[in-house]
Amino acid sequence: METTYVKSIDEIYTIRGEKIIVNAPTRFNSKTNEQVFDEELDNRAVNQALDVYRANHNVISPSRIKALRHKFGLNQRDFASLLAWSPTTIATYETGALPSTANDQFLKSLESDDSSFVNRLYENTKSKMTERGRKAFEQSIRKSNPNKASDLIDKGINEYFADTNFTEYSGFSKFDLKKFTSMVLFFVNKVPKLTKTKLNKLMFYSDFKYFNDHTVSISGASYAKLPHGPVPNQYSLLYASMESANLIDEDVTSFQQYQWNYYQANKDTDHSLFNEDELATLNAVAEKFGNLSTKSVSEISHEEKAWLENETGQLISYEYATELSILNG
Repeated sequence: METTYVKSIDEIYTIRGEKIIVNAPTRFNSKTNEQVFDEELDNRAVNQALDVYRANHNVISPSRIKALRHKFGLNQRDFASLLAWSPTTIATYETGALPSTANDQFLKSLESDDSSFVNRLYENTKSKMTERGRKAFEQSIRKSNPNKASDLIDKGINEYFADTNFTEYSGFSKFDLKKFTSMVLFFVNKVPKLTKTKLNKLMFYSDFKYFNDHTVSISGASYAKLPHGPVPNQYSLLYASMESANLIDEDVTSFQQYQWNYYQANKDTDHSLFNEDELATLNAVAEKFGNLSTKSVSEISHEEKAWLENETGQLISYEYATELSILNG
């Protein structure tokens, strides 16, 4: 049986054209004193040389890459999707491979926690991530910096509705997610067990009534015709963003054989975000429809020309605001 021993010697490795000398444990044959292959020791020596190179050139380390990935709560696949890289690239970097100069700078920019960089990156690549990955990323941002999370969500959604800004389909206003969410919180706090269908109608009547009175809408939201009445365009996305930000939750209630979902608020309404006229409009709509059933409000909305004269899925012009039933007492 061959006997061996280990001693430390200087080894020379060439990394990206640069010679790196490390003093590393190496295995030798006891009889011949010749160096013998030891995979574990050889890998350790290579990694030692790579560490020296990283230190000399300020290259991000595998442990820092893992910590960055864990900071965002992502597995390797979702982290790769966030960066628009392959999962194999992430795996090799985390097990010791040197990132390219460009990728090294990219990772360090992400590590620096620059909000504008992170926001742009996420908005550009989130469609490639899994739902679990998106939720984990947004949750990690909320925990580390609630204001940054809000900015990230606001920026992406506000840009989503940019095409209708200052048109007849936005009430000649610019869509403002904060104003929209404040309207939602107003109604969810004011109307007990408010369903999504009824909330959609309250939002519609508020924006359109305010437009009739002041020639601009409150939120800048666009509205579309759907079977149950007018609704904020992409309302599922808008309400989901509020749930993601922990502003509202959707709960379930039942009566006899019936069951329905409703919203509850996790935050009080900030009335300072509205001017006197906007608050008057919101209160008027709540007083008019707040005590009516979801079915009744939906049926009333079906009598509006704004609903009758448009095709399903079509955006509704604010020009219909002059003929709302709420204006007639």
